[in-house]
Amino acid sequence: METFSSKKVLITGGAGFVGSSLALYLKQRGHEIIVMDNLVRRGSELNVPELRKRRIDFFHGDIRCIEDFEQLHKNIDLLIECSAQPSVVSGFENPRFDIMNNVMGTLECLEFCRLRGAGLIFMSSNRVYSSVKLNSLPIKALETRFDYDPDVANVFRGYDPFYGISADFGVDGAHKSIYGVSKATGDLLCQEWASAFGMNIIVNRCGVIAGEGQLATFDQGWLGWWALAGFLQIPVKYLGYQGKQVRDILFIEDLCGLIELEIQSLPALRGEVLNVGGGRETSISLREATALYETLLNVKMNVCAVDEARKDDIRLYLTDNRHAEKMFGWKPEVSLPEGCERIVRWVRDKGEQLRDLYL
Repeated sequence: METFSSKKVLITGGAGFVGSSLALYLKQRGHEIIVMDNLVRRGSELNVPELRKRRIDFFHGDIRCIEDFEQLHKNIDLLIECSAQPSVVSGFENPRFDIMNNVMGTLECLEFCRLRGAGLIFMSSNRVYSSVKLNSLPIKALETRFDYDPDVANVFRGYDPFYGISADFGVDGAHKSIYGVSKATGDLLCQEWASAFGMNIIVNRCGVIAGEGQLATFDQGWLGWWALAGFLQIPVKYLGYQGKQVRDILFIEDLCGLIELEIQSLPALRGEVLNVGGGRETSISLREATALYETLLNVKMNVCAVDEARKDDIRLYLTDNRHAEKMFGWKPEVSLPEGCERIVRWVRDKGEQLRDLYL
């Protein structure tokens, strides 16, 4: 089968955590990488020297600007779209910003690829699903977390009480957040362009992604933020649900491995959609993350609990990875303890630099 190996790959949002990690990973495996980023996210500029050190071309540009795209190489084989305004919270304060960044930017990426015959891998989000629908699933409260209740009948297609949520779970309904709506729109644009123009496109609806090097914040990359807050003794909050809300974690090494497999198969794909996450084995609640990091960091975290949940928050989300496993023979390999230990080692190693960024 034809592959994109050793061809030109453009990564948009390539100075961010996911984008830069993919750039370094794919460069090491023989791809020629070009990174494009507007560097508006604080801390992303710190990744540029390492990219250049590895002989990865960096272009300071904005995906919403067609003139910036026009300055890039004409013979790009593949675009990996990692750019986004990723905060769920800020979208409610400035919805236009989310839509302009995450929808119009995706449109320009699609058109760039269409006009050049290039493939596209789109990094979507599990926030494309309605929080009301997800929270209406049969859920039981355990001592430190929520879990799906297998004793109550399934009411939605795409839901399994053990495996979680697959891409067959419907995207209809409000309460996705403005960020979620913007990602759902980009997601659907990718599917339509694949069908209308015969483009090689795959959509990854990702859950929580974590790993070393993630400059996380309170509203994005929460597992990394919990480690940073514990190390720097920054107060954190359980916003509703007594800290029992659960997410599964996909560590960056496993995501990179999946993307490499997708690149190899992309010539045969036309708008395939996958839910991508760590699965039940790497699921953790806020309360459980607090206990784990207190042990790994040997600290007492400063945690308070408030009754009011964050707008459109989700009590429980587990990713059903079985479609990705069937298509690519892929399974996440990094365990939760191993991944968190790596994050803690990185936080300790970069301690003083992180203090300057966060305090």
